[in-house]
Order: sequence, then C-alpha cells, then structure tokens
Amino acid sequence: MKKLIVLVITLLVGILNLFGMTFEELYEQNLNKSSSYTQAELNLRGAELDMNKIDKFFVPYLGISVDTVKTGIDPFGKGTTIGGLVFGGEGTLEGFRISLDVNFLEVWGAQVGLSFPFTLNTDEWTIDTPEASELAISLSRDLTIIDRAERLKTESTYYDALSKYYLAQTNELITTIEDIFTRHYNERMIQTYQDEIEILNQQYNSSTDEDEKENLEKQILTAQKSLATLRASNAPLEYFEYTDELYNQTKNMVERIINKNQNYPTNIEERLDLKSLKLQEEASEIESNFWFIPYLPFNTISVSMNPFKDTNDLKKKMSISVGFQLPILDKGERKLASDTMKTNVAALTYDESIIEVENAIRKLETNRRTLNYDIKINQIDLENAMENYNRNKELSEQGYITREQLKLSEIALARAQLVSEKTQNDIMTNELRIMQQYYVDIWGDIN
Repeated sequence: MKKLIVLVITLLVGILNLFGMTFEELYEQNLNKSSSYTQAELNLRGAELDMNKIDKFFVPYLGISVDTVKTGIDPFGKGTTIGGLVFGGEGTLEGFRISLDVNFLEVWGAQVGLSFPFTLNTDEWTIDTPEASELAISLSRDLTIIDRAERLKTESTYYDALSKYYLAQTNELITTIEDIFTRHYNERMIQTYQDEIEILNQQYNSSTDEDEKENLEKQILTAQKSLATLRASNAPLEYFEYTDELYNQTKNMVERIINKNQNYPTNIEERLDLKSLKLQEEASEIESNFWFIPYLPFNTISVSMNPFKDTNDLKKKMSISVGFQLPILDKGERKLASDTMKTNVAALTYDESIIEVENAIRKLETNRRTLNYDIKINQIDLENAMENYNRNKELSEQGYITREQLKLSEIALARAQLVSEKTQNDIMTNELRIMQQYYVDIWGDIN
C-alpha cells in the first residue's frame, strides 16, 4: 500500500511538472504587469513614427472636412456655406461641401498638401466636382524650427526610447530569473530548517540533562528565527508556481545566454542612451547659433497656389501669408527660450552619464570579483561539510552517534551545497547585469 501511495504521488508530481509554467510564460506574465515596460513600448512606437516621418519625405495624411450648403437664408438667393454639419433651421438644405485635404510631403521642415473640394447635392444625390481653379497646392513652414536640429533631436528621442525599452525588457528578464533562483534557494533552505527543528525537538524531548536541554532550546529558537526570516523573504516570490523543472529550464537558459555572449563589444559610447545624448548635444550646438529665433516676430509662412486657375498672372494664382506675432512685454519666456538654446545642457548630461555608467560597471565588476572569492570560500565549507558528514556516517554505522546527529550533519551538508549553488547563480545574474550595461541582445528583441 505504501509503495502504491508513493507511486501515485510521483505520477502526480510528474504531471504537474509536465503542465507547469515555463520561463517564457512567467516572463511574459511579468512583462504584461510591468507599467515601465508598457510605457517604454508605447514611447518607442511613438518615436518610430516620428523617425518614419524624417526618413521618408512622402508622408501621406488624408483628412475630410464637411460644411453645409443652404439657400433661403441669403437675400440674393445664392447658396451659403455654413461651417460644420447643420440640420434643420431656416433655409433649404442643398447639400454638403466636402473637402479632401491631403498632406503628402515633408521636405526640410515644410509640409506640402493638396485641397480638393467637391459638393454632394442631397436632392438628387449627385456629386459636383470642383472647377480646376478651386484645386490648390499648399506649402507651410514653421520658421522657428531648425530642420537639422529637429532631425537630430528626433533621432535622439528614438534612441532614448529604444534604450528605455531595452532596459525595461531586460530588467524584467533578469528580475524574473533572480526570482526563480531565489525561490529555489528559499524553498530548499526552508525545508532544511523544518527538518532541523523537527530533529532538535526530538532531541529536546528525549534529553534529561538540563544544560543540554537549554542548549537545544537555544538551537531551536535560532532555527525558528531563521525559518521565519526565510518565509518572510519567500512570501513576495509566491506569485508564481514553482517547480524544479522551471528552475532547471531557467538555469540552462541563462548558461546558454552567457556561453553565447563571451566576446561582446565593451565600448560604452555605443550605448543607446549615450548615443541619444550625443545626438542631443549636436542639436544643441546647432541651436546655439540661432539663439535669436525666440525674438523673431515671424513664426510661420504659408504658400497656396491654384495652378489650374484660368489666368497667366502668377500673382493671381498664388497667395503668400506670413504669421506675425511680436510680444511687446512678457515675463521672461523669450529670454529663457533663448538662454536654453545657448546653453548646451546635453553636453553636461553626457559627461555625467559617462561617469555614472563607468561607476555602475565598476560596481558590477567588483561584485564579480567578490563572488568569485565567495565561491572559493563556499568550496572550502562544502568540503568540510562533506568530510564531517562522511565521518559521522562511519560513526553512526559503528553506533557511536545517533541517527539524529547524522541527520543534522546531512542538513549542514545540504545547506553548504545550497549556499554554493546560490553563489554560482548570483555570478550568472551578475554577468547578465554587466551585459545589460553594454546593451547586449540577451533575449533577442532589441531593435
């Protein structure tokens, strides 16, 4: 009967492992719950749209505007166009004047478009196409925009968004790995303390010596304290179903990532965030030469041309308008805008960021060295625990020590193995953090 129960339990565990959560599923789950990743993804999509606009001069936009044509409200009996859609009221609804406005080019900061108005008659439901003279090509340009600087700033924004997307993604990846590794260590270590407390309680109950009982009570309390600390540490990690298969899968995956990326470039100037700042610095240098722009009264220029108008007079075919705005008094906004253009803050930020990155890498490399020292220390502790266990095993077989004492030495050996395994896992996650500093494609989803 006992063998049957063990067999059933084994089969159930095997089934649970078979249908347990995979690392990819857990990682995707954590990504979907991450506000920083979601925001970074949205920002990247917006930056990509802006990059497409500057990379492709043909940028089609189509808009429709509708006005209402009515008669009976004009004393001359002519149709009157009223803005927007009008239903009811005085007059007779004659139809709708619909204008297709197309912006299809962006060249050197200027937008080129086409206006194509036509009328929809509601009486006979016919369409009156516009006369050739009503077709207009328009060009508009914001005079306050420095095209080269705007392009550099757009590229800068794109690399900054891509950097934040990469960091949000890899942070979630490495954190998920760390959660699984820590959960494995906690689960195993909790079990050792539970076993230890059970054995110590047995020894305490069977002991008749008061000094020995006092010593055992102290050991029990110490073990209970460690157990409570571990359970508290493990509680935030119980958001996912842990299995040995999940741990082994994660560990094998991390080892493959590290083995695959043995010789990655270590030039920090190629970091996406630093490339973004460098482009911003170039844009600031250009803008500093145009510090007077905030004081200009002219801010926009628009040119409209009717190329099919029946006239040879170019002046009648074309109209030009220039936006004019001259603030007489302000509270210092124009001076602040001018001073901002003169001051190359991006250059200062770049220098500061270089120092921050170097310090972060230095800290991780120091951690790598200390972890390697820990590995050597752990190896000595593990060898001592193994020797102690083997010695106690022989003494137990000869009847010199109890089975409980042998079990305690076995628990000490298991803990030494867990500590050594944890240090090895910490070394691997630290390596991933170092790779992250150099923007290594550790997961395969960086642009």
